[in-house]
Amino acid sequence: MTDFTSLYSNSNQQNNSLRDRYGRDRYYNSFNTDIFQPVLSHKIVQNGFRPHYPGNKKIAVCVSHDVDHLFSNNSATKKVEALAKNLLKGRFDSAGFALRSFVKKEITAENSLQKLKEVNEQFRIQSSYYFLSLDHSDEDFNYNPADIKDELRAVLTANCEVGLHGGHRAYNDLGKLLSEKKRLEANLGSAVKGYRNHYLRFELPLTWKNLESAGFLYDTTFCYADCVGFRNGMCYPFYPYDVIKNEFVNIIELPLIMMDATLFYYMRLDEEGSLKLCRKIVEEIAACNGVFTLLWHNNFISGEMGNTYRKILELLTEYDPWFATSADLTEWWRQEKLIDQSHGIVQKIIAADRS
Repeated sequence: MTDFTSLYSNSNQQNNSLRDRYGRDRYYNSFNTDIFQPVLSHKIVQNGFRPHYPGNKKIAVCVSHDVDHLFSNNSATKKVEALAKNLLKGRFDSAGFALRSFVKKEITAENSLQKLKEVNEQFRIQSSYYFLSLDHSDEDFNYNPADIKDELRAVLTANCEVGLHGGHRAYNDLGKLLSEKKRLEANLGSAVKGYRNHYLRFELPLTWKNLESAGFLYDTTFCYADCVGFRNGMCYPFYPYDVIKNEFVNIIELPLIMMDATLFYYMRLDEEGSLKLCRKIVEEIAACNGVFTLLWHNNFISGEMGNTYRKILELLTEYDPWFATSADLTEWWRQEKLIDQSHGIVQKIIAADRS
């Protein structure tokens, strides 16, 4: 029998000393034996919960993109070498490109958001883009929000969402989190509601509490990097529970269910295996009218991974879902009182578990 409280609060980790090099809990160190089944969402349904979506859709889908890279990472030394090499060989057009790279950063074709937008528009998807907002000295710095105002505006113009992709230190440093949020909002010209941390770094329950203090509406980092599925058995947005203090955190968690890198790098699946597992998971979600969340990076739109992305979107359209941004989905759950209804059931189950 599933221990509802320990799974829901994720206090079922076997050994926190066995986290990976990014401080992340790993699936194979957990007690979650039903990772591909939203067992707690099913239990909430058994207790009377009935979620609904616009247009009488049976399920909702939130597609999102972490924008880790836009510009070339070539160092100044490499740029000088490329310039000299092209000049010596008389390739003046290429030399001109290398020279311009000193003056103005240019987004590479591989990292461009345009191809991603074209694919999403084909499926009429309004997605969420999570942008980094780092200092130049920060690990993995690639762009400053001030350098990509056109890209930020283009996302909003397409009725998509801009959220914050917190850096390596933001997940457990409130000051850093606030600084990154302020920088992104200043260049965006509006507030950001959503958050996902870089490399899915997370510390329970500190990250949730910091996000609450920073004024975010929701987070969508919560998952296992090494295995897709339902980390705490939920395919619904939920209020996190701090089992140590016996209290809920006032921020909505939209659990992340599937990430491209998890499928191809951690689980080592190919296109066929990824699609088979995706269908199994979506079937489980459809059985309880849940929410499927998919993370696909902007630089994984070519080759086998890009083809798999298109095939997953084709699979999802078979279920005629409500494709929503993460912010729109979270707002819907608030406005329709769905988060309150499910939370009320969760509170009763946890109270019964602890009595």
